[in-house]
Amino acid sequence: MVSLRSAITILSCLGLVGMGAVPAVAASDVTITATGTFASPAVNGNDTLRLAGEPFTISVVANAAAAPLKHGPNWALYSPLKMTGTVYSGLLGPTPVSITSLEASIEQLVGPQFDEFVLGVPVKIVGINLTINATIILPPGTLPNQLLHLFGPVAMTPSTTTVIYSDGTSTTTLQIQSGTLAATPSSTTRTTGVVLHRK
Repeated sequence: MVSLRSAITILSCLGLVGMGAVPAVAASDVTITATGTFASPAVNGNDTLRLAGEPFTISVVANAAAAPLKHGPNWALYSPLKMTGTVYSGLLGPTPVSITSLEASIEQLVGPQFDEFVLGVPVKIVGINLTINATIILPPGTLPNQLLHLFGPVAMTPSTTTVIYSDGTSTTTLQIQSGTLAATPSSTTRTTGVVLHRK
């Protein structure tokens, strides 16, 4: 006879409808890294941090078997995630600024004409609390589906990227002049309760 607790556990696993959830042992972390240079001038708004024309590197770590926080037929949202990075500001010259957040989110969308990667993260830069939202259009087929996968470097250009940062009162829109986005294996693994089969 199946205990009530076992039945609840089974039903919880089956509750991830359409995503093939089964018990898992361990899965590797995936590091998603964007590196490049912001285009200059800014597309819109007053670039108070003077990021236009400056280089940056941002990395987000996510477990490959993590269940999305929200998902639909062709999209999935993952949060909270750890983000680290380095940016340069025209206010500080050649001095790099390290940034970090434990509340980053990524959303992946798979479409017939293009795939889409969206990063949202609250972060503090030069003592200012900001919300950053970056949207990167990827060639169709870059993402096999909306779940977390490895993929090789994809070029970022002004026509495929939009980066918006806001301090709550003013908003600045930038593009990325050149750079790459890639998802590579991390060196760590985690034990997880559920792995999602990629269909």
